[in-house]
Amino acid sequence: DALAAILEGVSRMVCALPWLMEMDLNPVLAHPGGAVIADARIVIDASRLRTPPRYGHMAIHPYPAELEGQLRLRDGSTVAVRPIRPEDAALERQFFDALSAHSRYQRFLNQIAQLPPQLLARFTQLDYDRELALVALAPGGGEFIGVGRYAPNADGETAEFALTVADAWQGQGVGRALLERLCECATAAGYRTLYGHILNANQDMLGLAQHLRFAPSGRDGDLVSVARALK
Repeated sequence: DALAAILEGVSRMVCALPWLMEMDLNPVLAHPGGAVIADARIVIDASRLRTPPRYGHMAIHPYPAELEGQLRLRDGSTVAVRPIRPEDAALERQFFDALSAHSRYQRFLNQIAQLPPQLLARFTQLDYDRELALVALAPGGGEFIGVGRYAPNADGETAEFALTVADAWQGQGVGRALLERLCECATAAGYRTLYGHILNANQDMLGLAQHLRFAPSGRDGDLVSVARALK
């Protein structure tokens, strides 16, 4: 596992730093307690020190490890946050299955008993260059306690967000922290406006949207549309 972690670290460096030309890690010492890089030599191309934004030098946008971090909750405690990964399908299904029928209806605007395989794949296998899903993790990292995501609209300049928090974690600031981080990521990705569609009965979510500077932009029956202009 320690050697695999080193290889993953090398992969992240190659993705994030296009000016790397050569890397020699020698020796790498693996032992029961982990692994140690005893010596390293790196050669760079000084002409490529200006890194293209958002992995513009790569044909496929890699997993954005730089978005891993912490969310601060209402009581001052923190939980881990990171982008969703393709291997998170089991955790995503577990998160959905644990939601109450009420929470599912508020999220999907419909009664859904289970996630079909196609939708599960759609939720976990993302094109990070266009869309993003951030997951908040319970202490220990063994389960999702919140998921926030955005997906682009056809104009390429606006995106639509969705947010779900596990029932046991609602009211603790998970949703606010997730949506704030999602707005920051959408801004960095170049989107100009973030939209959402919220049930009129979901007053907690409407209040959160208002607190985070989303303004009503339309109404369709029981559905309220909100929008926030991004810098």
